Amino acid sequence: MKTLKALILIYIIVWVLIIVSPAFASEKPCVGVKKGDWMEYNVSITGPAFSSSHNITHFKLEILNVEVAAFQANITAWYLNGSVPSAVWKFNFTEGNVGGWVVIPSNLGVGDTFFDSAGSGNVTIEGMEQKTVAGATRIITHASDSKRPVKEWDMSTGVYTYSVEHPKNLTIISTAVATNMWSPQILGINPPVFYELVAVIITLTVLILGSATVVAKRKTIRKLALLHLSQGKTAAFVIFAVVLAEIGFTTLFPYSAVGLSFAQINLIMQTIWTVLVLMSYWFRSKGNYFVHELTMLIVVCVWIVGFSAVMFMDPFGGNTQVLANTPLRLIMNGLHAVFSVPALTLAVWLVVLWRPGSTLFVSRSRRIAQVIPFFWISSYVIGVFDFLLLHTTFLA
Repeated sequence: MKTLKALILIYIIVWVLIIVSPAFASEKPCVGVKKGDWMEYNVSITGPAFSSSHNITHFKLEILNVEVAAFQANITAWYLNGSVPSAVWKFNFTEGNVGGWVVIPSNLGVGDTFFDSAGSGNVTIEGMEQKTVAGATRIITHASDSKRPVKEWDMSTGVYTYSVEHPKNLTIISTAVATNMWSPQILGINPPVFYELVAVIITLTVLILGSATVVAKRKTIRKLALLHLSQGKTAAFVIFAVVLAEIGFTTLFPYSAVGLSFAQINLIMQTIWTVLVLMSYWFRSKGNYFVHELTMLIVVCVWIVGFSAVMFMDPFGGNTQVLANTPLRLIMNGLHAVFSVPALTLAVWLVVLWRPGSTLFVSRSRRIAQVIPFFWISSYVIGVFDFLLLHTTFLA
């Protein structure tokens, strides 16, 4: 009873934090850059003939200092005639000085606005998507007006990454090509985060396998544990804890802050669940059907909650067309569904068949248990290939 009360209290605290956290968010525009940050751009200018001395081919934006919502940036331009002048621009988000939308407040989502005192007034963020910029996958936002049909920014810093502008009768296209604000990624993941995740996964695997070995060899420990806590209560506790943990993770995890996209997080989690499925079948091969079912129960709960999050919580601005916006993406997602749907369906069936203390579970679940690994592993392999093909340049 005390354990149940503690779980209910934790559940209430988590949901209170989820509900009230937006109320504590600052309404002041947030500066996402710091001193020393820089971005370099290639520039293309087309239109009626004009003096080549004014033809910019490349320029660099470098942040000099930051004070609350105001900062300065040094702009260095490379001209076709060989000259390389520079100038210091002043930005102040509170006053609406955004330098022609060169840098805007950070972490603005679809529907959010920033103030441009130069004439545009309140500018609304119109869309959000993932793009590869300067060697890394970033969350990119965009907006437009009559002078700027296309303007895109890196969401977490607010620095623009691509623009098409029409001053007078010219067309100026600038594209970000290099920066020190993020590093080229490994399989679409920032190197420090990639190495940390590898270390965490290895550590968890060693701990889980070590614990599994101890439990499998020392049957007396398992028997003593079951005397104090029935299998049914254990299963109920696991369901509650796993669902609560994943809801909290999905809702509160700062994806943009660690430089990970939703696709990257999903790949990491699916790797962990696949390892758990393989461990579950190892327990089954050793005759420990309770731990086998408990592990599968964890995986099924996580899959159901995660799938619901993907379907109903679009974290990238409500662009549901992303699942089939190209023929290749449609084919890959369709192929993934061919294996993942049977894998999840059969796994749910396997869990439903189990009853605490049942002596018929082994015979009833034998055929289903034999085909689940094929569908599950096939689904995972296709998912990895899908990620490499659609979210990285690894297979380009």
